Amino acid sequence: MTKRPVLNDQQFSLKMQGVSDIYAQMQQELFDNMIKRLIERGSADLQENPYVWQLEKLNDMHMLNEENLQIIVERTGIAEDLLRDVIENEGLKVYQDTKQQLAEDLNATADGTVRNGVTSSLEAYTAQAISDLNLINTTLPKSIQKTYKSIIEQSVAEVVAGTKSSDKAICDTIMKWQKKNFTVFVDKGGREWRADAYARAIIKTTIFSVYNEMRTAPAKEMGIDTYYYSKKATAREACAPLQGKIVTIEGEEHTEKGVKVYALKDYGYGTAGGCLGVHCGHYLTPFIIGVNELPDDPEYLKDLTPEQAEENARIEAKQRALERAIRNQKERVHVANQLGDDDFALLERAKLRSLQSKIRAYVDDYDFLHRDYTRERLY
Repeated sequence: MTKRPVLNDQQFSLKMQGVSDIYAQMQQELFDNMIKRLIERGSADLQENPYVWQLEKLNDMHMLNEENLQIIVERTGIAEDLLRDVIENEGLKVYQDTKQQLAEDLNATADGTVRNGVTSSLEAYTAQAISDLNLINTTLPKSIQKTYKSIIEQSVAEVVAGTKSSDKAICDTIMKWQKKNFTVFVDKGGREWRADAYARAIIKTTIFSVYNEMRTAPAKEMGIDTYYYSKKATAREACAPLQGKIVTIEGEEHTEKGVKVYALKDYGYGTAGGCLGVHCGHYLTPFIIGVNELPDDPEYLKDLTPEQAEENARIEAKQRALERAIRNQKERVHVANQLGDDDFALLERAKLRSLQSKIRAYVDDYDFLHRDYTRERLY
């Protein structure tokens, strides 16, 4: 009797999302703290004594730094504890569940032994992720200082030039810096990464690396090197031909018991842009030829061709861009509320509603798209 392989376990991804949320919340909290310092009334008035106001605000920087360091230490400490717990406990659970399932498929008894290499690998993933995320701890304080100083200088320049009132100058300058926010990393292409976006990228990469390794490790222990390559509506060029197929990590392309087995190394495996590369989103499920059978595709995937999957990926990319725009707009509404400018907040809320209408119409145009509100929320 053939058996269907057990596919993706969402619990691991959901718990890792909680780590991303902590960094997003921290980024917003730090920006709010800076706004509070900037709009706080002191002894000097920006309109009447702009340079005295500037000096007073710059003198406040040390207090801002102390407050922010406390927030960063507290939030990142919580995030690191959660990250360690999820990777080492939930990751281990993925390994154990997969091993148990394979034993059942082979009519064998799982010995329950966890190889040293598995625990070492999980510890290494934890250490690497924490090391990468520590870049935020070291660069964020300086980024906040730079942003704070720039907002002060630009606000003073506009008031002195007579182009804006003091309230308008501060409000406009803060909103101008809102999108860039606090950056912690510049990549090889010159793109500046906000702390929350950088954390999200690190965590997403870690999720799929840990998940795939904990799925393949038990198979390797049992001498299995054939896997079901997950299938979804969207795929990059290297992944599209492999979707829903049986693949091998180590071996060559071959046919086994009438089943064609594709070699991952023929599709860029191990490279950033290849199959299972950066931001790929696919995963492997151990598949025993002659024991397991291919899972049934849902209706919307049954007639999907590789070409359609690639085109769908381009369509989905536009949805992702709209989701980012909505998150950014929600942040703008939040900042406008923090500034206490009711008229400006009203305008920003109208822009948000427009973007939400736009994504609603866009998703309705394509059957394979669906509205994922978790991607549209701030945290």
